[in-house]
Amino acid sequence: MMTRLRVVGAVFACLLTACAVPAGTSQATPAGGGGQSRSVLTHAQLAATNSDNLFDAISKLHSDWLVTRGPTSVNDSSPSSVSVYMGNTNLGKADALREIMVIDVAEVKYWDAGQAAARFGMGHPRGVIEVTRK
Repeated sequence: MMTRLRVVGAVFACLLTACAVPAGTSQATPAGGGGQSRSVLTHAQLAATNSDNLFDAISKLHSDWLVTRGPTSVNDSSPSSVSVYMGNTNLGKADALREIMVIDVAEVKYWDAGQAAARFGMGHPRGVIEVTRK
């Protein structure tokens, strides 16, 4: 019985060690992220791109957010793009970002498809870019 407890304890310790984050690193922030998540862009980050509109700024910082992929269903052959929301209002697809000036934005957050479905409802297969105004 004592041997079984030692084995279970050793396995638990190994699993705990394997799941631990090494010292000096962070799960939520990338290297050089300044404490922000990879899914959030601050006004300072956007302004540093020297872009006038939000589309150009995001394309320089996170072009992967704007990637348009092939059709999402057999019935609809049009390619799908990320949706854009501001203040719980759907502004349209990625092209709507061209109309928003960087100077007017406090923060931009990217929600992947699963998070977007939970937050904004179904119908966002490429996720959502949520814009927060100053």
